[in-house]
Amino acid sequence: MLPILPTLSGRNPNGHTLEEVTDALQGKFGARRLTFRYELLDSANTVVDDALSNVVGGSVEQNWLADIKRKAKFTMRETGEVDFLSDRIKPYVRLHLDPYGVDDWVEYPQGVFLLSTPSRSVDAQERVTRTVEGFDQLQVYSDDLVTTRYSLAAATVVTTAVDTLLGAVPKVMAPSTKTLPTAKEWEPGTSKLRIVNDLLDVINYQPLSFDEDGNAVVQEYLSPSFRPETYTYDTGQRGLIVPDLGQELDLFSIANRWLLVVSDPDRNVLTSTYTNTDPASPTSTVRRGRTIVDYRTEQDAVDQATLDAKAARLAFESSQVYEAIDFWTALMPIHGGNDVIRLVYDPLAINAKYAEVSWSMQFQRGASMKHRVRRVVSV
Repeated sequence: MLPILPTLSGRNPNGHTLEEVTDALQGKFGARRLTFRYELLDSANTVVDDALSNVVGGSVEQNWLADIKRKAKFTMRETGEVDFLSDRIKPYVRLHLDPYGVDDWVEYPQGVFLLSTPSRSVDAQERVTRTVEGFDQLQVYSDDLVTTRYSLAAATVVTTAVDTLLGAVPKVMAPSTKTLPTAKEWEPGTSKLRIVNDLLDVINYQPLSFDEDGNAVVQEYLSPSFRPETYTYDTGQRGLIVPDLGQELDLFSIANRWLLVVSDPDRNVLTSTYTNTDPASPTSTVRRGRTIVDYRTEQDAVDQATLDAKAARLAFESSQVYEAIDFWTALMPIHGGNDVIRLVYDPLAINAKYAEVSWSMQFQRGASMKHRVRRVVSV
């Protein structure tokens, strides 16, 4: 199962082709026209107001490496309409397709956000405003702690246990038949987010995330090397890249051998070793002429095959950090979390496939969007 991403064509009520929407997104017809819409949702994600008018600005950021992966900030006029303890806001970026008609548009949701209780301020015109921080629904499971010892029996189907922990929230799940080889338990005070992610790690799944529509996403890990590129940024006429890019290279401490050990009193010890011997990799044992070992005990995996897959995954994720790039573009509301893109940047002779680990943008016409990507390297 591939990551759940916003489709490039967005939500299109007027039946345009992908090519037509891409042309508009890339500014083929001249300056792009973007507007922003905010839905007010209740605690069950039911729409209360589909055009919340008291939001005067905001921003959103996605960080795939963080526990709470998507956060937002909103500036709001005080109207008394919003219950900050239970309501949620779902922002949209709308791209207007003016060449096809004045009311033609495509829009892209940017997440569902729980709201903090904000402080108030008064401006020179005596208007009361609030600055509100928003957190995606991972916050719900981070805050929800088990009050007694939480136990799962051996042979429990892992994704079934995850489904139960998540409850009635809308989900996009890739079910697995893998079961726990032994009983597992967690101490009182452990967050449900920690339990879910521990379970997903046992079967080599991605950490829990929520997509831009507010669905919980449970999916197996798939190396970016084997995932298709969702978009290409380049320095061509319609590449939309701001001419400012920073590249980081740090090869010194990257391991080239990974040793993982599962030591459980109720079963035999499992070990897995993955060695980077690829002569094309600058950090391999072949290229460096020495071995740098990353040794990890207290691992968990349901079987040897899963442990081997986790070792290969760790090797890939450790090796891809040797090249990280920050770059800026015009607002591109098409991204989800952990996208795979191609970056073409002629001044530094870059033309490669990257995993996007974070991005951020303001809900403001003419603003720039910051991206941070890490190079996808086969090890």
